Amino acid sequence: MTAIDKYTRLEALGQWREGPNTPPREVVVSFGNATLLLSDLNENPLCHWAMAATSRLSLDGANAVYTPDTEGFETLEIDDAEMVEAIAQVSRAAVNRNHRTPWLRWIFIGLLVAATGAIFYTTPSLLQGQAVRMTGPESARKLGTDMVAALETDTCRNPQADVARDIFQSRLFPDGRALLLIARDQQHATVFPGGVVVIGGDALQAMRGPSDLARLATTLFAQSEVALAQMFEASSPRELFKYITTGQLSDERLAQAAQSIVDGPELRETAEYTAPSQPLLRDQDWVTLQGICLE
Repeated sequence: MTAIDKYTRLEALGQWREGPNTPPREVVVSFGNATLLLSDLNENPLCHWAMAATSRLSLDGANAVYTPDTEGFETLEIDDAEMVEAIAQVSRAAVNRNHRTPWLRWIFIGLLVAATGAIFYTTPSLLQGQAVRMTGPESARKLGTDMVAALETDTCRNPQADVARDIFQSRLFPDGRALLLIARDQQHATVFPGGVVVIGGDALQAMRGPSDLARLATTLFAQSEVALAQMFEASSPRELFKYITTGQLSDERLAQAAQSIVDGPELRETAEYTAPSQPLLRDQDWVTLQGICLE
């Protein structure tokens, strides 16, 4: 029986400080496979400490303070004589085994390097996929409108024209999947996550009728999921992890993603469009909508 096997069922309470400025937290300390496992009082794992990397900072009777790093930034205080002795025994056993078989250390280092490389290449794509999957329609719409706001887009508003736009939008997208915005000084039409479609006022005035606007809006809307995926592809693993855990992206990241969409190539493709049975807009409503940016 090895020293680790002997103490696998040993547990003790300890005071864990994640950093020098954080208050101590009572945790349960138990042995893992050459590690110390720290859990909360509900048995939820908090972290693992590698036994070989754990060092003792002080010892006062049965009270010992340990750290897993050279700076002593994170600490664990244990007031249990049996656990303190067990950690000492296992640490010495680990040292002796490494001394007798140095080639195991090189195998471990090789595996660690390989695992780190695999994580480096696969983690971003895994995080991107998770970010896309967890983003529902409402969250995507919020991202899209926040990106438009980050660009300080001058959207055109007019009470009568807004009514005409809402009618057009409800008839073209009766399920509310898209949000149509008309903007001044917009170089070309763009789409943001959540089906947020932005069309320039000049382009709108040049259209011959509602069907032209419908065809363009439908084409852009078909690319909204691509815009969402591209935004996450351009995000760093740190940004993706923050989004997955908090549901938020920084204002800087949103602004960068929005600018990338605006600076990207203009969409030339045309999606398949079937005109609805009823007219999208009456002639007078269409004229009102076309002039939304003239005031």
